[in-house]
Amino acid sequence: MAVPFECELCHYRNIRKRNPNWGSFRDQQLLMVMRRANLDACWGRATSTVTANLSRVRKDHKDMVQETPLTGDEFLPHLGNPKLEDRVGMRVAVQVLRASLRPGKYAEFIQFDTIRKTRTWWNNAYNAGEEYNADAIFARDERKVVATTSPTSGEWFTRFMRGLKLRVGEIKKQNNPFTSEIVLALDKVCEEAWDGAEDQGERADIEDLMAYVLMEFLGDLRGEEVPLLSLKGILEFWNETTAAKQPHIMLTLHGKFKGETGLRWHCIPLPLDTKSKLPVGKWVSRCLTRRVHLGGRTTGWFFANEDGTRRKMKYYDALLQEHLPAVQHRFPDAIGAKTELDEFSLWRSGRSGAHSAATNNKVPLEVTEAMGRWRKRERAKGAVPNLPMRQVYLRMKLATPTLLAFASGF
Repeated sequence: MAVPFECELCHYRNIRKRNPNWGSFRDQQLLMVMRRANLDACWGRATSTVTANLSRVRKDHKDMVQETPLTGDEFLPHLGNPKLEDRVGMRVAVQVLRASLRPGKYAEFIQFDTIRKTRTWWNNAYNAGEEYNADAIFARDERKVVATTSPTSGEWFTRFMRGLKLRVGEIKKQNNPFTSEIVLALDKVCEEAWDGAEDQGERADIEDLMAYVLMEFLGDLRGEEVPLLSLKGILEFWNETTAAKQPHIMLTLHGKFKGETGLRWHCIPLPLDTKSKLPVGKWVSRCLTRRVHLGGRTTGWFFANEDGTRRKMKYYDALLQEHLPAVQHRFPDAIGAKTELDEFSLWRSGRSGAHSAATNNKVPLEVTEAMGRWRKRERAKGAVPNLPMRQVYLRMKLATPTLLAFASGF
């Protein structure tokens, strides 16, 4: 077994402090789930590891019995526990297994990454309760190892979660990538919708959607990062960057990014002239005209609600789904008739498409890394956090020609 073990009957007694009612369907169901948890914990170790351990136990036991006067009771560990207590977190394992039976979105049941959230909330609740132990904390810089008595951090529960993952597996559902052809087809559909729109709010939504798609695609950005764009920042450098030798737009993002601590400024240049003539300048100019000249707004978030709060990605994701059917119908070469449209999303379609386009265009690896790994570079040891926007821009200005090469061929 190579894992802490008690049978399901013992686990039942540990948790409920009584014997099960054998005539109770719910008690029998609970015992069945506990057995499933035990099996998952056992299979959390590789078969070869268990076999090797068993072989070694037999050899050592044989040697001890033959060569010494000691008996098994005298040199083997005592198995079992006379105390009625849940030492390994079986009660949490039962909750995890019950949660694993909920219907999923892309498969019959929910995925492991969703299942494991039960363990997360339980561990957080445990640490907020009376049993939390903060006596020992081992720290080095910002990385800490905390001593805890939570059973969900113990060996058995770790083995159980690994065995569960091996049993249920994972289905990765990735967004279909954008291509230059898809973005251009979307531009034509949205341009016609914009021309025919009688409501200014509808026009504003179309402008924002196209700006969002183009920024994400050309900027190699994750979907949730685009709303971090600052209106004041893009306005501050607009005249300088659009009149540069290599005309471009400088995206000024401000916020907390994945894998980082604290708020930061990031500057990402987008070329105004690309191989397929992607109309980023047209749509961003329209957005700025509406915000500055019609709305009188020069500060705050670029993508904002009426109350000034940052608008979330899901708002534009819904708009994207409204226009994609027309793209698929009118431009079957861009989006095939059998393609599932819900597999496109602002979540990752733009970033995935940017990587694919860069590979197809044979963009040098150093350029791709410079564009796509700016987060890693600025998290590196010695980086100065929380610089003012102007200083971040001046630093980025030196690398702009290299970064513009990333999307110029799109």
